[in-house]
Amino acid sequence: MEKQIPTSCTRDCPSGCSIMLTLRDGRIISHRADPRNPITRNFLCVKGNSYVKRYDSPERILTPLRRNGDRFVPISWDKALDTAAAKLTKTRAESGPLSTLWAQYSGSLSLLNLIMPRIFWIHFGGSTMTRGGISIDALQAAQELDFGACLLHEPEDLLNSGSIVVWGRNPAVTHVHLIPFIREAQKNGAGLTVVDSRYSETAKFADHHIAPRPGGDGYLAMAVAKEIQRRWDEVPDFVKSRSKGWEAYLAMLDQYHETELLQKADVSREHVKHLASRYLDHKPCATFLGLGVNWWRHGGAHSRLIDALVFMSGNIGIPGGGANFFNMEFPFDTTVFKEEMAKAATRGVPPVKPRRLLLPLLAREIEGAQDPPIRLAWISMFNPVASAPDSNHMKKALQNLDFVIVTEQFMTATARCADLIFPATTYLEEDDVMYSHGSSYMGPVNAAVPPRGETRSNMQIFQSLAERLGFGEALQGKPWEWISRTWAPLDAQGISMEAVKRGPIKRVQPLNPYENGVFRTPDGKFQFITDYEGRRNEEDGLFLLMVKRRSFLNTQLLDQDAETRPTVSLNPKVMAEIGLRDGDRVWICSPLDRVEAIARGSEFTRPDVAELGPSVWKDDQGGINRLRRAMISDLGPTAAVNETKVTIRKAR
Repeated sequence: MEKQIPTSCTRDCPSGCSIMLTLRDGRIISHRADPRNPITRNFLCVKGNSYVKRYDSPERILTPLRRNGDRFVPISWDKALDTAAAKLTKTRAESGPLSTLWAQYSGSLSLLNLIMPRIFWIHFGGSTMTRGGISIDALQAAQELDFGACLLHEPEDLLNSGSIVVWGRNPAVTHVHLIPFIREAQKNGAGLTVVDSRYSETAKFADHHIAPRPGGDGYLAMAVAKEIQRRWDEVPDFVKSRSKGWEAYLAMLDQYHETELLQKADVSREHVKHLASRYLDHKPCATFLGLGVNWWRHGGAHSRLIDALVFMSGNIGIPGGGANFFNMEFPFDTTVFKEEMAKAATRGVPPVKPRRLLLPLLAREIEGAQDPPIRLAWISMFNPVASAPDSNHMKKALQNLDFVIVTEQFMTATARCADLIFPATTYLEEDDVMYSHGSSYMGPVNAAVPPRGETRSNMQIFQSLAERLGFGEALQGKPWEWISRTWAPLDAQGISMEAVKRGPIKRVQPLNPYENGVFRTPDGKFQFITDYEGRRNEEDGLFLLMVKRRSFLNTQLLDQDAETRPTVSLNPKVMAEIGLRDGDRVWICSPLDRVEAIARGSEFTRPDVAELGPSVWKDDQGGINRLRRAMISDLGPTAAVNETKVTIRKAR
């Protein structure tokens, strides 16, 4: 007997795909796109298509594991939970709740995976948490400063665009469901320009590709702004009336001569004129920003300079325009946290104010924490040893703690540092709700199959642990009961939980964010950036840029599918200088470590860049982040991982 069950992908991707599962006799026989979601458009990415393989993998952790010397041994859930409760209680009693670090990131973005851990730690009495990140944080902070929010136009709005600029982003790999809309816009006559130091998969079908010097995006944006200013007969009224800081922004631009900006960005005047024409002569111009802009010391400033360019050219608040990144508005009611804090206080456990460690510098921050020091870490939906910069330091910092608890599906680099591992379910085995960051669609997460082995959802793990810690009643409830407590804003839009359980639903969003020049800033105006420090003197070496792959997401890769050795793409001039041929083994060396790779020459790779892919490979414990230095951006902050420079030498 067959039945169909709708669900949603919960992984760190803007698509948030709607999925239709087909089960026969309790087994998944089909995992396909739900045709009711026009964004998913009847196809899933490679990662989505292979997710059942991840669920079924023999590599999955299916029982709680406890460290025994250099190996892990299975233990019962009762023993695992008793151990965790005892360690948490002892650490809190001796050093206070801030001696426990709760580190969670974007391994799953469904609602309950975001809110239930936080509610657990409220009732525990608090914890040390993290701030900043390793992904979008500088871009998000920049948009919130400039516009007062981080919003975007719907993908279908691209059909109103006269031109498209994709800046530091590669949606052909990282946001594949945007590509059909870009392609359709191109058929309608919209030109596609990609600004990226790499010749990305998206650049391959663009009408124009501009490859600035790595980290030169801010200088390029200023050069284009000066060109637009030169072409104006007079300053448009909206620029002066709907913004703050215009005069100071102009003064900043005047500090640079055009020739200097071209040199610093390593672009031609024709490149600048082309972009200015896209923004002025081929409006509306839709701009899409990405991590290539963000992963620098001045990542926030880069983003703000591009926002300023989009605003001053009149491409904000109109159909087909926008400075598009993600929609970061949380559509659920967050008063649940205040309610739970009040409940905790009535139990006589008012949570202490959280201490926050910088996530991009997490290893350093853990070691430097005092009053109290970090003694215990709980890590969930996060693989910092492989995902955060300076992997070796991160591994050492965790191994030096008294106790580390990790909730995981696989034996990741971080799980290998644990003292106790809780086996976690996939989205195929749990109930929840998911909303997209790349469109206004949301949908259900329905448990289609029973949990494999002894795996449990993060929510169930925290509920079971709360029972042992004396506040089980506070976390009691089924998934949709907790979801209902956050649903008021969606009820106000006429969206019922029952409708969402049945499949994808479109939320109400502004058709044209910031229409009529109304922004969400304190004064309602666009905020110009008024100061830009620019890049410092460069040290020797090549910029290390990571190449993301279609086949897996970040570090979520089955070992059986991993490459044995990474490939580094180099410009032929660099290859000749070192005496390399295609296929030669090389060492990629940074101040932190070295990695062996296979060299490949490409005319499309800039001579100041080493492109390394993938992010992790077989039997490796840190991947590319073994080489990347831990530095932070100006806003967010985010990890400025692109600042790392490397040297290449032939392996003997």
